[in-house]
Amino acid sequence: MAKINTNSNVYTICYAAVLVVLVAFLLAFVSSALKPAQDANVAIDKKSQILASLNVRGLAKSEVESKYNDLIQETCVLTPDGQVIEGADAFEVDTKEIGEKLPVYKAKTADGADALVLPLKGRGLWGGLWGYVAVTPDLQQVLGAYFDHESETAGLGALIKEEKFQSQFIGRPVMGADGKVALTVVKKGASEAETQVDGVTGATLTSKGVGEMVLTGIQQYVDALGGAKPAGDCCQQAAKCCDKPDCTCAEKKQCACKDGSCGDAACNCASDAQCCAREECPCASCEKVAPCAKAEGCAEAQGCAKAEGCNGCPQAGAEAAHKCKSGSDCCKSGVCDKSGSCGKPGCNGDRSAQGDASSSEKKACCGQR
Repeated sequence: MAKINTNSNVYTICYAAVLVVLVAFLLAFVSSALKPAQDANVAIDKKSQILASLNVRGLAKSEVESKYNDLIQETCVLTPDGQVIEGADAFEVDTKEIGEKLPVYKAKTADGADALVLPLKGRGLWGGLWGYVAVTPDLQQVLGAYFDHESETAGLGALIKEEKFQSQFIGRPVMGADGKVALTVVKKGASEAETQVDGVTGATLTSKGVGEMVLTGIQQYVDALGGAKPAGDCCQQAAKCCDKPDCTCAEKKQCACKDGSCGDAACNCASDAQCCAREECPCASCEKVAPCAKAEGCAEAQGCAKAEGCNGCPQAGAEAAHKCKSGSDCCKSGVCDKSGSCGKPGCNGDRSAQGDASSSEKKACCGQR
């Protein structure tokens, strides 16, 4: 048997290749084995940050999970235009996705106050920034905040991670006099309003990044949630407002739902024709828009006991709506005959003749010729 020449180039290359393959296999195996533990640690860290925005800090890792479950009541994920992303988990939304997706956490603060936690993302001097701001349910006041970074300068920009900086946000108003989000960060000593928080000394660009992240980030949520809503309103969370059985009709009319299930001024016929079909959708909210192809809210005079209740309910393809002047018997199409009357003798208002009227009389009912 020939002796292997351990000094040859072929032997060296083969030996190195085998060693590399073995090491790669071992690293892959170890990484796979440790991944569940790594993922668990990442999740605990994220939950700790969310809890910090609710002013719950300094918990041991073993306590984070139970405290998070106690304080976070429900979550949802919205699109920038306020649509709910069905089946989406707010906690699973990656920081990079924030803006395209808007996770919302309905929670309690450390002292038991109701809060909405809004995740944010931004850009600092050297890398990404992110944070969580807890606000009152009406989006008017900050209850707590937490910020973190990828690679800001130690002792300068990195100080945004410290409670000393974050605690400045507590109690600050969110909105300015114009009704838009005004909360931001300015150069230390330059603040002129309650909505302006002092930045970190010597970290102008990082502070500016945090300020922009807070200002534009919260405004996205305000727009998606349909603006500030009354505290305690069971419909304040757009994600599930239409589905809650304890919402009264009046409360539903405050919801910014777009699927037609709430009816009203917030449910706009121009964006959802289903709105007109609901009893709680008044004729008035149907009369201005063509997309309500079938004015079903007025079709059978539902909620339109008086003729003027049918005013403006559009008919599909009709150039203009007509006003019925003859009482509450409106044609189902909402269109009157040339005399302006849907109530011809023997005509009950739905294009059929009453009693034993002849065929010709039936055809003459309500404008049929």
